[in-house]
Formats: sequence, structure tokens, C-alpha cells
Amino acid sequence: MEGGLRISEKKYTLLMVDPDAPSCQKPSRAYWKHWLLVDIKGYIMETENVRGFEGTTYTRPTPPQGTGLHHYQFLVFEQPEGQSLSLSPQEKSSLGNWDPQAFVEKFGLARPVASLQFLTQNHKD
Repeated sequence: MEGGLRISEKKYTLLMVDPDAPSCQKPSRAYWKHWLLVDIKGYIMETENVRGFEGTTYTRPTPPQGTGLHHYQFLVFEQPEGQSLSLSPQEKSSLGNWDPQAFVEKFGLARPVASLQFLTQNHKD
């Protein structure tokens, strides 16, 4: 590609968040960060084993009983050319009340290049 990197040479960031923590009616801990994966190489995005640097270790959806449906969102951003994302210890450990928009702005990420959302609830509800 003239004037830019090919997709296989680019890097990406993947976020997984729950904007409904602890419940959709009272999201006082929104956004709950379930996964943050950075520096994903473009050629890896085309495989079944996506990997990069884990800014936050993956935690599966676990909506508390009685809190209704939760929207879980996956967002993929292209990282600016030549940039690696590094997080402070507080950013790595903080899960609830996370501000994904501040993260996006801090690292100059544009609009998501891909997104997915699904709904789930506690299996006892």
C-alpha cells in the first residue's frame, strides 16, 4: 500500500468492557474492564489465536445474580504507526469505573475498526 502500512504490518488494540457493572439499572462501576490486549500485530488478526501484550488479563463475563442483562462489548482499534501502548500500574490493576474514552484519547486511537456486542445474564436468573 503506497503511503502507509499494509494491514499485516499494523498494530491493534482490543478492549472488552461491561458498561452495565454492577447492573444495567445502576451502572455505578461502569465500565468494567474484562480484557485489554495491545500491540496485536495485523497478521495475527487473521488467525484464530489472537495475541499481543495483555494490559489486563482476560476475565470471563460473570454478571452477578439478580442484576439483569449485561452488554459485553469488544472494540478493536488501530494503533497509530510506530506507537506501543504502555500502562501505569494503576491502569493495569483498575477494573471498575474504567474510562475507555480517556484511554482512547490518551493513546490517539481513532474510531474502532471493528466491534461486537452481546448480552448475557447470570445463569441463575
